[in-house]
Amino acid sequence: MIYRSLIIFLFFCAFISCKKINPDKPTFKGDPVSLPKAVSKINVPLEIPLSYIEDHLNNGVKELLYEEKDLSVSNGLFTDISVFRTGKISLLGNGNNSLSIKLPMRLEGNLKIEKKIFGQMISTSIPYEETLLPEVSFSPEVGKNWDISINNLQIESWGRSLQYNFMGFTIDFDPIIRTRIENILNNQLSSNGVSRISFKEAVEKTWEAYGEPMKIEQGNVDAYIYTIPHKVKVSEKVTSDQKLQINIGLEGEVFTQIGERPNFNPSPLPAVLYNEDEDILNQISITLPLAITYNTLDQYLNQELVGKAFKLDGKTNLIPKELTTQSFGDRALLKMAFTVKRTDKKDLKGELFLVGKPTYDMKSEAIVFEDIDFDINTKSILANSANWLKQRQFLDEIKKHAVYPIGPYIKEARLQLQEQGYINTDFASFRVKNTELDVNDIYITEDDIRLYLKATGQMEVRLKESNVFWNAGSPE
Repeated sequence: MIYRSLIIFLFFCAFISCKKINPDKPTFKGDPVSLPKAVSKINVPLEIPLSYIEDHLNNGVKELLYEEKDLSVSNGLFTDISVFRTGKISLLGNGNNSLSIKLPMRLEGNLKIEKKIFGQMISTSIPYEETLLPEVSFSPEVGKNWDISINNLQIESWGRSLQYNFMGFTIDFDPIIRTRIENILNNQLSSNGVSRISFKEAVEKTWEAYGEPMKIEQGNVDAYIYTIPHKVKVSEKVTSDQKLQINIGLEGEVFTQIGERPNFNPSPLPAVLYNEDEDILNQISITLPLAITYNTLDQYLNQELVGKAFKLDGKTNLIPKELTTQSFGDRALLKMAFTVKRTDKKDLKGELFLVGKPTYDMKSEAIVFEDIDFDINTKSILANSANWLKQRQFLDEIKKHAVYPIGPYIKEARLQLQEQGYINTDFASFRVKNTELDVNDIYITEDDIRLYLKATGQMEVRLKESNVFWNAGSPE
């Protein structure tokens, strides 16, 4: 019924402005249109509460941090030294996109003195033990293995002076142990703490799901929309509400294949690039090119219209014989062979050429045709055509039905996005929500009418161990 109404509408409206149309010589209104790339961009902020990282640190960092024997302090002074973690680690964002750790520790050992004094070799050992509460800062960043790596770690403060006086000898342990402790902490925090949080599985599954073909049925024909991913980008940010925000961005190009499901073999994850869209906190923007082929249109039109009579007035019926569609520059052309049967008059035969530009009506979620041109090839003029056009009520009814609804396509595409947008990993689960889908543009190609659907939405993220939903950067 949709196509029937469309054909009748185009036929009658065409009499208003009849122009000579040669289907073999397409014309353009303006410059020829080149089909743009259909681009897909996803930017997801994975927010990790610092308390979550803090738990990993407390569970992973060992009690014995550092130990060394016979460490030279100065000429004739040596020490055995051990550094122990003595309590819970606390983690805090310090406001300059870095993290600050307070790590309670105990410093203990023996100071060995071997010196000649007045010709006598003096050898003694003095035990010592001190509690410290050093503050350590570092910048977190996602490493090449998709774990959180430590960058620019340094001890900001020991919590007290490390200068000691032993039997008249003043010893400053800071320059002696600072570099060693920083290296040990860097290793401990990385291998046993922060770097245990890995996003590799989550990103790999997202990468695979990102390109998985999405099936949309078009009548009896299946259309598959799939993405070839190109880039993966990452940036890190410590937020004011004490969270580590990992901004993960994916980019790719979207394609449509009619008929068979495309073979999908995702490429390995590429090298990580810096995510320059870090200010776009949570965005899904996917252009879906939906193709309606002329062959599909022809099959349906001929099935629905050929041989059926359309009443034009009380004595006149129009009967379509064969219909074909094709591109005509930047518009679509319909060629229809017809017979007009008239009471007590000779039948008229001819061809009708209709050219129109498809546009999208948001209110009705339908494709309508504007800027219509018409040409008719027959030996006789339909003398009573003016009377048909005077039937305003009839024409209004035709116009009301002269649409091509794509609401079902939009609904199915939105459903498929939500279904394929659920990704489950050991670390977290991801789910697409608040999906909006609209027609962004329509293009005419030699093979089909291409609808560019624009899908937008957000990603809901659930950390498995936190048992809390983190939605667009804030807990529900």
